Amino acid sequence: MTDPSAVLLQIALRIGGLSLVAVGGGNALIPSLHDQAVTTMHWVTESGFAEAVGLSQAAPGPNMLLMPLIGWQTAGLAGALVALVAFLAPSSTIAILGSRLLVRYEGSRAVTAFKWALRPVAGGLMVSAGIVLVVSAVRTWPPTAAARFAFGVPVGAALLAAAVAYASMRFKWNPLVWLAAAAFIGALAGGV
Repeated sequence: MTDPSAVLLQIALRIGGLSLVAVGGGNALIPSLHDQAVTTMHWVTESGFAEAVGLSQAAPGPNMLLMPLIGWQTAGLAGALVALVAFLAPSSTIAILGSRLLVRYEGSRAVTAFKWALRPVAGGLMVSAGIVLVVSAVRTWPPTAAARFAFGVPVGAALLAAAVAYASMRFKWNPLVWLAAAAFIGALAGGV
């Protein structure tokens, strides 16, 4: 049997370490958190991770709720609290101290270059988060009788995702409209 305090220490160290590189917020850490929680530490399953991401995005409030959800699945309430503190404390400390420096040297070329350099880093981390989520969802997709692509993605789901992506770019409506429409169509089609 695993020592509960050792598990809590691992949660604190791993999520606290990820907190230090959270450029772009909690969503940017999804690939690294997936690697730690699913692949390396086996805290959660592939489907448990995908469900935690979905729940953290659907719940009102900040999207960093993913960290306590992983902690909760790993070690209950204590794990959730440790994960939350481990994620918030290091990055908040750096943000507070760093903001003082940024305000002091606001007009300098170094600060301007630093801000511009972080933009593609944050964007790249967000794209990699999307890729990890798609792969995770494909791996845990329930088997259906629908025709499949070479990668195991049901054709109906891929067409629905493409249609929603196109519609959301073409028509500037609230994204929740497109998500609700996709959920409704998927439910009618029996999981496409």
